[in-house]
Amino acid sequence: RVAARAAMSLARARTASIARASSSSAPRAPRAPRLRARRRAAAPMARATTSPDTDARDGAAGANIVVLGGGFGGLYTALKLDALEWRAGTPRPTITIVDRADRFVFKPLLYELVNETLASWEVAPTFAELLAPTNVKFVKGDVVGFEPENASVARDGTPCSTDGGTCALRDGGTVPYDYLVLALGTSTSDGGVIGAKENAIALNTAEDAERMAKVLGDLERDGKSPRVAVIGGGLSGVELSAVIAERLAGKAAGGIVDMITPSGRVMTGAPPGQREAAMKVLDKANVNVVGGRVTRLDRVEAADDAGAPSVATKVTMNDANGEESEQMYDLVCWTVGQRAETPSDWPLSMTATRKVKTDATLRVNGHSRVYAVGDASSSAADLMDTNFDVLPSTAQVAFQQADYAAWNVWASINGRAALPFRYQHIGDMMVLGALDAAVALPVGDITIDGPAAAALRRVAYLYRMPTNEHRIKVAQRWLEDGVEDFARDPAAFLARLPNPFATFP
Repeated sequence: RVAARAAMSLARARTASIARASSSSAPRAPRAPRLRARRRAAAPMARATTSPDTDARDGAAGANIVVLGGGFGGLYTALKLDALEWRAGTPRPTITIVDRADRFVFKPLLYELVNETLASWEVAPTFAELLAPTNVKFVKGDVVGFEPENASVARDGTPCSTDGGTCALRDGGTVPYDYLVLALGTSTSDGGVIGAKENAIALNTAEDAERMAKVLGDLERDGKSPRVAVIGGGLSGVELSAVIAERLAGKAAGGIVDMITPSGRVMTGAPPGQREAAMKVLDKANVNVVGGRVTRLDRVEAADDAGAPSVATKVTMNDANGEESEQMYDLVCWTVGQRAETPSDWPLSMTATRKVKTDATLRVNGHSRVYAVGDASSSAADLMDTNFDVLPSTAQVAFQQADYAAWNVWASINGRAALPFRYQHIGDMMVLGALDAAVALPVGDITIDGPAAAALRRVAYLYRMPTNEHRIKVAQRWLEDGVEDFARDPAAFLARLPNPFATFP
């Protein structure tokens, strides 16, 4: 009952906050009031379980809550903590995000930077901008470790602590914490392929996407026909191949896109309807699916047909029979080999893939005041009552875990019950072009594709923008772009609008 009343309070508070934000009259970046739950603290809908660490002394005023990592899990946890109601008559805790970058990255929209249909500020706003209307602080720094006070080791070897501690930064600085949330995310691994890190571009940051767009733009301006290799046939590899192929198809010189995957198959774990929609787009765009295991990437300097100096990348691969071949490309994109960022020497119990082991409330095993969310968390599905063997490393998992982690930190400080995380799969979305996408619904094998899916994807991501202020600013920009497109060519604009009946026979 407590959880249900709390969740209803959050819904009322969020609705009121969005309504107030929508009434702002600023021309391009209206400032909305901060999201606050005025009557009661909000919680995710789930059955509460008593936290063994809940203690009246945890209500000490001015606790330092530090979140390591400013991705989906980290940023959204901090914002949820800031939105909760704290005990009257005592100072609010200090909530701090620590990240090595100065911008948040909405990763599912990075493809829009590659095809240059969105601006950088829409996809990767600065933390300074996002956090300005909140009480959350931001520290730019590279965390190299943390040292809990009163640390010990359990009989089974699990590192333990019952109090706060200190985070150490690479520049020698420190950040003290009473409660710590680990949300370091993942980084790209080269998988042992020689030259991959130096000669391929992985799509992790806004800078990566802008670098891809620049290489393609330079080749297009020179009138060249780019040869592009996308390494990996998973969801990200297919999305990137489709977006680049569409971009090249719109240029006079055209281009070639090869998607290289060891098995020669793509999206093997995707819903059948979504995979079918993606394959239709790849076939139409003439994307070549190449079977081969990449073993080496080398930078090659040569001269083009006109005698001008040029730089290319030689990709060496072995086919299923072990025969070696080489191909030259102007751009190589890397979409495989993700690994957790959490260092293996930190005092944590981890899996073989360096994910932090947690209990069902996302609290780290052995540590009373440390939590882990997103790609940093072990996502032990058996503890979290889901139909997945392992929870996927996706933004929607991080979104949902942020709600629970924020509530459980709040609950520990205020002597309330913690909630076990319950993941609710809400479908899968992928981009296939500027006006094309495939959305697999969570019920049955139902997939929506084409412009209707692209519109649904944009609306869903607009709703998921981290703050009301940024959401309104982006929505205003998208509306202005639509008005400009209609004024420029009304017939073409109307032809591009999604047909809601296109998916029905």
